[in-house]
Amino acid sequence: MLKLFISTILLILLFSKSESTLIRPNFYYRVGWENINCVRAPCPQYSAQKVNTNENPNAILSIIYPAGYNKTYLDREEGRSLIVFGSIQPNPDFPNEAKDLKVVRVYKALPLGNPALPSDKYYIFTDNGIRCITTPCPSTDAVLLNVHTKQAVSDIVMPYSKNVGNYFDSAWLGSKTVRSDDYGLIGQGTINSGKVTVSNAFIHLPDPIGKCESLPLMKCQAGSIMTYSRNENRCLTSPTCTQSSFCTLAMPLCPTGYRLAQFRATEAHGCTKYYCDPSFVCKTH
Repeated sequence: MLKLFISTILLILLFSKSESTLIRPNFYYRVGWENINCVRAPCPQYSAQKVNTNENPNAILSIIYPAGYNKTYLDREEGRSLIVFGSIQPNPDFPNEAKDLKVVRVYKALPLGNPALPSDKYYIFTDNGIRCITTPCPSTDAVLLNVHTKQAVSDIVMPYSKNVGNYFDSAWLGSKTVRSDDYGLIGQGTINSGKVTVSNAFIHLPDPIGKCESLPLMKCQAGSIMTYSRNENRCLTSPTCTQSSFCTLAMPLCPTGYRLAQFRATEAHGCTKYYCDPSFVCKTH
């Protein structure tokens, strides 16, 4: 009888240890949040829906982000615009009643996308190596998240130049669209006749991934000013001295969800160049 009791205790301890050290698979989840008032703990306010599936959402008590994330644009109602890559695990304080979402990567929707269509699915885009003499050329694979099937496409259409306006940085967005690493965007869209029409793009955070390079200190002669170019990471590059010229003083206004970025541009002959950058990305200048 004593041996049976000891064996049972050992099995329970072994099972508990295996549960706490279990390696759980990572998937892509769309995050939701509701301001729920509960009379007792635990009180999950978040949800995690595995994208491109019909699985029911999981109630989530806490979202565990990697160190270094600015949670201002991630917590509470901001969570409704997130897709995360991660795993669901028992909450340590309520292991039998609540779940946490442990995050590996975070993606946030750009403001002013289009309303999602019933046919929309979630994709990442990679170069498939196909090269053509004529167009259209199906040189990109649209990979269905969590399902891992793919379809060759020849064009990816985004709504942001139209919706945000002329000061949206399309070169920055284009650099994130077709990638071979983990830092590309997620597109919520529909494929028709080899073209992906994206309703919403989710940008990998943080952006940019690393710090911008430090620029050398230069002194310009009288009549000249320091000017720069801006690269696809939104970093200022190529400082040079440019002769001052007459510039208009009109300053644009950015729509909600975007902030104004400005710098003296070499290509604008020393005049100020403006961009409307998403408010949630890191400032680079």
